[in-house]
Amino acid sequence: IVAVVNDIYNRLRISSRSPLPQLIGMDNSINFVTSWLQDASLHTTNILTILGIGGIGKTSLAKYVYTLHCHEFHTSSFIEDIGKRCDAKASGLLDLQQQLCDDISKTTSILVNNASIYTSKIENVVSRKKVFLVLDDINSLDQLNALLGSKAFHPGSKIIITTKDAWLTESCALFKKNFKPN
Repeated sequence: IVAVVNDIYNRLRISSRSPLPQLIGMDNSINFVTSWLQDASLHTTNILTILGIGGIGKTSLAKYVYTLHCHEFHTSSFIEDIGKRCDAKASGLLDLQQQLCDDISKTTSILVNNASIYTSKIENVVSRKKVFLVLDDINSLDQLNALLGSKAFHPGSKIIITTKDAWLTESCALFKKNFKPN
């Protein structure tokens, strides 16, 4: 019965957990990310990286903001602990791609053993729908490219990436394509 309740909450995009926790000392960060999410101008990038060492609250901040704003998008997904989940088993990245596909397409996909098929499906959805994605704890360029692909997003889409490695987002082909410095 718990699984049924959680599925209903997920479909309605309502948190089944208690109210949002207080994030002490993070008001400025919350306000910054919220402002970025609500900025629909063409002068801002649609990808935000939350960068820092482990334990400083990157995931907590991303979860908090995701819970507040996921209902403002056509579809959304929060993928947590990507690095650990990929390291835990050989098919970890495929499992994450399937989870992302299922979350944003709102259908259950058939398990396939081909990463490029999932990447193509993800690219197809994000190019047609205003999506909000949080990719937590990315630690390799392969993970980033497999989950985001290389095509442009639908206008108004927003992606938050948490990572300890600054070079990842600087190396991502998608960033080079979508972000144009002044």
